[in-house]
Amino acid sequence: MNKAETEVLLERYLQGKANADEAALVERWYLKEADQQVLSDAEGFEHLRSEIWLSVRTQAGLPLQKVKRGFRFNYRYAAAALLLITLSLGLILYVNQYNPFGSDLKITRLIGKDIAPGKNSATLTLADGKTIALSAAKQGVVINAAALTYNDGTLLSSDVPEPYEVAKRTIQISTPKGGQYEVVLPDGTRVWLNAASSLKFPVSFAGSLSREVDLSGEAYFEVAKDKSKAFKVRGSGQVVEVLGTHFNINSYEDEAAVTTTLLEGSVKVNAAVLVPGEQSILSKRGLIHIAPVAVDQVVAWKNGAFQFDETDFASIMRQLERWYDVEIKYKGAVPDIHYTGRIPRKSKISEVLEMLEETGSVRFKIDNRTVFVNKR
Repeated sequence: MNKAETEVLLERYLQGKANADEAALVERWYLKEADQQVLSDAEGFEHLRSEIWLSVRTQAGLPLQKVKRGFRFNYRYAAAALLLITLSLGLILYVNQYNPFGSDLKITRLIGKDIAPGKNSATLTLADGKTIALSAAKQGVVINAAALTYNDGTLLSSDVPEPYEVAKRTIQISTPKGGQYEVVLPDGTRVWLNAASSLKFPVSFAGSLSREVDLSGEAYFEVAKDKSKAFKVRGSGQVVEVLGTHFNINSYEDEAAVTTTLLEGSVKVNAAVLVPGEQSILSKRGLIHIAPVAVDQVVAWKNGAFQFDETDFASIMRQLERWYDVEIKYKGAVPDIHYTGRIPRKSKISEVLEMLEETGSVRFKIDNRTVFVNKR
């Protein structure tokens, strides 16, 4: 883009006439400059915005021009990042869903083949040991005593093992790395399984004093209310007990602790009782700590996003390993850096890594399904 074209683009943006891709390009410039700015207590956001805009024009080789009063930055692509600028946190992870920059991506120059994001993928293991690969074109499966169906009503299998309705016979649904799936249990409870997770449950809760399931990995639960039968989730050294509520459990073996986060209702984790907005943290030594937590960040995976709030680098890499089914290898020590921002889980891995590189602290290289990490 030459000088004249850049001038036209900036003016179109200020006048609110830029299309989505044009606006995203300008905002990328803006945020890269914002990353170099520091806002003192004596300065307002209007001053910061003006200074950044002048820097953008300077970098583009255009004459200096104060930003017009009343100018409002477009928050569609970077509201979270601008909030961080205002608070002077200094670290910005910029997310652009449209990604109009094509050949400018640093990561794509380092790879021969990109890696697509995860998808709907799971295996159902029936009570008789038979396994069924669930359709990637479907979002979920419904388990009841009459039949196995997808959540759109499509019959999954007419070959239901007998006696299907007998209690204490179990079914297991498992997702691989790079997979996710939803399951509706016999009592109507809805469960969303994250990548590399599994849930084991009886084919019927009839005749049981409680509704008990076993979880490995991560899942989000919306428990069907039944005051006569508590719902219990077992796994990784804890038992979560509820009557009807919404909560998330992360019990991956490679994480430092098992976390249970309550969004709605009330749950008891071992002997600790949570209220909405709280998270229990069960250490490997069996100690439980209760703390308030940003629930939106915890369940972002269910809503199609990675969301970070001063999240450490190693934790982010573990999330990418599970969702993209890759292996992370470090050249040297694990970088001691943290990120804040939101990235769509539908992004290709090159897009995610390029966003992480924007901070200037690390560089990545992809070789087949291995991601190499280098500190800068």
